[in-house]
Amino acid sequence: MKHAAKWVRSFLSVVALITVLATGHSTAWAYGLMQPATSANLKGIDVSHWQGTIDWNKVKNSGIAFVYAKASKGTTVTDEMFSANVQGARAASLPIGAYHYATPSAPYNPDQAKAEAQYFVNVMKNGGMGDFGDIMPVLDLEEPAATGTLTSDEIASWARVFIDTVKSLTNRQVLIYSGDWFVEQYNDFGGQLSDLPVWIAAWTRYGNTQPPAVGGWTEWTAWQYSDQGIVPGISGYVDLDYGPTSIDALRGYLTNTPSVPAAPSNFSANPTANSVQLNWSPSTNAISYQLQRNGNIVYQGTATNYTDTALSENTTYSYTLTAVNDQGQSSPVNLSVTTKTTAQTVTTVTAGSSQYSSGNYATLITTVKDGNGNPLSGATVALAIKNPRGSITSVTGKTDSNGTYTYKYFLSKNLRGTFTVTATTTLANYNSSSASTTFNVLK
Repeated sequence: MKHAAKWVRSFLSVVALITVLATGHSTAWAYGLMQPATSANLKGIDVSHWQGTIDWNKVKNSGIAFVYAKASKGTTVTDEMFSANVQGARAASLPIGAYHYATPSAPYNPDQAKAEAQYFVNVMKNGGMGDFGDIMPVLDLEEPAATGTLTSDEIASWARVFIDTVKSLTNRQVLIYSGDWFVEQYNDFGGQLSDLPVWIAAWTRYGNTQPPAVGGWTEWTAWQYSDQGIVPGISGYVDLDYGPTSIDALRGYLTNTPSVPAAPSNFSANPTANSVQLNWSPSTNAISYQLQRNGNIVYQGTATNYTDTALSENTTYSYTLTAVNDQGQSSPVNLSVTTKTTAQTVTTVTAGSSQYSSGNYATLITTVKDGNGNPLSGATVALAIKNPRGSITSVTGKTDSNGTYTYKYFLSKNLRGTFTVTATTTLANYNSSSASTTFNVLK
C-alpha cells in the first residue's frame, strides 16, 4: 500500500506536538498504545500488482495465514493482478480478502463515496470473489495526503458512507486501513470511526514496537508492521501484517450466514482414459456443490468428489465447480482436464551404465507401459544398436510380466566410442512407440 515518506511522518509529528502545546489540549487517546503482537497472532501480507506473479504455495508454506489483495482504486482502476491473486491464493488454501484504495476529493461529495463502494463490490464480483472474500473487505484510507482539501469531519463522513454502502451490498463488516500518521493528520477523525475494526499501519523500522492509540482506537484488528518484508514466493519487498489469533475474527459476517458461500478450493483432477476423478475442499457456508462439464451439469450434491465416466480417450474437457447455499452460488472455479490414451505404449530404454570397458557386456533394459503407467507384458521390442563405426545390430524380444525386456550386448575389444540404442515397441491394439539412449566404451 502507498505510504508517506519518513520525513513526512516526522514533520507531521512535530506539527501535532506544536498544536498540543499551542492549544493546551489534545485527544484523550493521543498518548496511549495499542496492544503488542504476540506469537499467537496470525501472520499476513498485503499485495498488489507491484508484487507481480506470486508463487502462492511457497507463501503458504512460509507460515503466512492470510492475505489482502488490492482490488480497485477510485471508480476506474482495477488492479491487474487481482483476479490472479484471488485464484492463486485460494488454490493454495490461503484465506484472502480485498482492499480498495480510496480517493476522496474536494468538495466533499457522499455520492463519490457511494460510487467508489459500488465499483469496489463489482470488481470483487468480476474478479473471482463473488463471496466478497474469505476475510472482510477493506477501505484503504490514505488520501488526500495533504490537509486543506477536506476537513477531518468530511474525511470521516466520506469513509462512513463508503463503508455503509459496502456493508449493505455484501452483508460484511468493513475493516478500515490507515496509517497512524494519516489519522493524526486528520485530527484522529474526531474519533468518529472508532467503532469500526481498524488495520493500522505503524512500521517497526520507525521505532513502533506497538502501534500508537490514534483515532479513538485502543486495539487493532490488524497491524501492518513492515513495508520491507521478504516472503518466499514473492520477488522484492512485501507488506507484513499481524492479524488476530483466529481467522474467524477477520471474517466479518454481519449475520451467521454470508450472502453466498465461499468458492471451493483445491479443485483437482486425476484422469484415466475414460474417466476423471475430481476432488475439492469444502467451502465455507456451502450447502451443496454443482459441477458442470462443458457447460452441462453432471453433478449436484453434498460430496466433495465426483468421478465423471464414459468419457473419450485423449479428449480435453472443461469443468466448472460452484458452491451453493440458499443465498446463491459462489464464484466459479474452472479446470481443464485431458483424458489419457490407453492405446499408446510408452517406451523407455536405459543402459545399466553410462560407461563400459570393451570385452564386457552392456545391459540394455527396455520398459513398456500404457498411457496410465501400467506395465505391458508381451510387447515386442526391436532393438537397434548402432556402434561407433555406424554398423547396426538388430535384436528382437518380448517384455515380461513387469513390462521389461533385458538384453546383454557383448562389447568387442576393437570398438571404442559412443553406442546408440533405439528401442521400438509394438503390441496389438496399441500404437507403437520408441525411445533411445547412449553409452560409451572407453577401452
